[in-house]
Amino acid sequence: MKARLGYARSMVAATVLFVSATPVAALAQATRTVNPNAPRLVVGTLRSGDKKLSVSASEEIRSRLSADIPFRALTVLSSGDYKQVVEQSGYPYDEALSTGDLASLAKLLRTDEYMEGTIEKTATGFVINAQLVLTRDQTLTQPLPPAEGDKLSRVASALSKSVQDARKQMEFEKKCNMQGRDGKAADAIASARAGVAAYPSATLVRLCELQVRVGFKQPADSIIATALEILKHDPKSKVALTNAAQAYKDKGDQDKSTEMLVALLATDPTNTRLVDDVVNALAASGKSEMAKPIIAQAIKDNPGDVRLMKLGFLIYLAAKDLKNGTAIGEEMVKIDTSLADTSYFTKMIATYDGDSAFAKAAETAAKGAEKFPTNITILTMLGSEQLKAGQQQQAIVSFRKILAIDPKAPNARMLIARTYDEMKQADSALMMLREAKAAGEDGQAVGGYALTIGNRLFKDGQAAFSKAQSGKSADDYKAAIDVNSAVLPWVMFADSTLTAPDSKNTAGFLMAVSSFNIALSAVQWAQMEAPKQVAGKPMPPAPKSCELSKVAQDKIMIAQMNVARGGKVSPQAVGQLMGVIPQIMTGAESMVKAYCGAAKP
Repeated sequence: MKARLGYARSMVAATVLFVSATPVAALAQATRTVNPNAPRLVVGTLRSGDKKLSVSASEEIRSRLSADIPFRALTVLSSGDYKQVVEQSGYPYDEALSTGDLASLAKLLRTDEYMEGTIEKTATGFVINAQLVLTRDQTLTQPLPPAEGDKLSRVASALSKSVQDARKQMEFEKKCNMQGRDGKAADAIASARAGVAAYPSATLVRLCELQVRVGFKQPADSIIATALEILKHDPKSKVALTNAAQAYKDKGDQDKSTEMLVALLATDPTNTRLVDDVVNALAASGKSEMAKPIIAQAIKDNPGDVRLMKLGFLIYLAAKDLKNGTAIGEEMVKIDTSLADTSYFTKMIATYDGDSAFAKAAETAAKGAEKFPTNITILTMLGSEQLKAGQQQQAIVSFRKILAIDPKAPNARMLIARTYDEMKQADSALMMLREAKAAGEDGQAVGGYALTIGNRLFKDGQAAFSKAQSGKSADDYKAAIDVNSAVLPWVMFADSTLTAPDSKNTAGFLMAVSSFNIALSAVQWAQMEAPKQVAGKPMPPAPKSCELSKVAQDKIMIAQMNVARGGKVSPQAVGQLMGVIPQIMTGAESMVKAYCGAAKP
């Protein structure tokens, strides 16, 4: 059937030759004197499941219209002439043409109007639903009231009456159209209003008025009002829906604009360009969930259309429907591998990650990095997913690839530092932070991360110090010194790198407290009288060492220089320390003299 129709469509073009050779007037009424200036109408075969009924009803309508309407007012193409034209064009006479094909045929026949519709059997007879269409533009339609009756002749008579009533607007539509083209907007609108007065259910003159208002950029409210009048009589008017959607958008009412677009899409669900417009409008207004069934149906109706699939991919992701979104994405790039670009990979990685499918995220990131080995964004995402999978060494390799591509790549060294920190490799982590600082990365960010680690270690230092004050053993003092000493490189580096005064003062305060903890622990340990044995194990002699004394002296000076900086951080602790530090300093100096000999100037 598709092959035959394709052939038939090619034949429609050839009908130009036939029409050119055969005057329409002669085709229409060979035995009647026709008005060459009268408008012409072609009635297409009605759609129905019963071909015989379609033909009978269509022929009845043509005959009735020709009988009821004076031929000087309207020329109706006869059934014989219609049959000749469509069959020579390759179409079966007993099948309804598509809307597009009937419109093309009407233009080739140089008719002004055409009629299309359906006929159905009912319990009491028949019903015809039809519309008049202006040949110059198939969107200019006039729905006719349903025509019902127990016999085809009565149905055709009722439909003929409706056609005659509807055509009362035609002279006004022509005036409106001409006046609009001449730039006479007010006159054109007045003619349209006169047409409405002649036929209150008129849509054609109202469509002319709408186009005039739009063409002359009249206020959105006037355009909307006219469009809504049309939609009362023709809810499927594409012209009215399109212009109402735009006018609502211009007015700032996105919800109503979207409502009009959705209604417009319902009139032509296979129009992929319209699907784009509607779905994008829904997405822009944050209504991606409403767009999902529309794009899903469009994809179903147009299998393999990667443009629609790409749009669906984006819509599903925007609607947070991650599983369906990634499924469409994977299918899309199978059909067209060129769509697997960097944007596709970054979206897919982020989507899998957001759905906690970390293995799929890492797998996709690896594929992306393989295809785009110099793309820093994908490499960064790959490293991040490797970290989530516990693959720290692989993550470091990914981050170092970034630095190989761009030695100034922001955050790459920070990511490596974080990875080393996770691996409990403090020296390597601090080394990378120093490299980040040397590379000119943001001081507040680099120093802030160092301060975060320093703060974490500080809590451990406080716990070790508290334990030493309770246990007062050599092991506890040593642990307090070691743990607090581990804090100092981090907070000192942070202090030298941070740019915000409050952050620097926090680093200074942590430095002061940690140094105080070391100094007091060293003083206390140095004064211990250690037993010779503990649990049968030999112990070192009592410290009373010069080394511990110097450690205490050095660290208490650091505490003294920085403690005041913690005034806003912990004023109570600062007050206490400032009262104790001088005593520790005096004690440390005395111990240095006692254990190390005379103090050198």
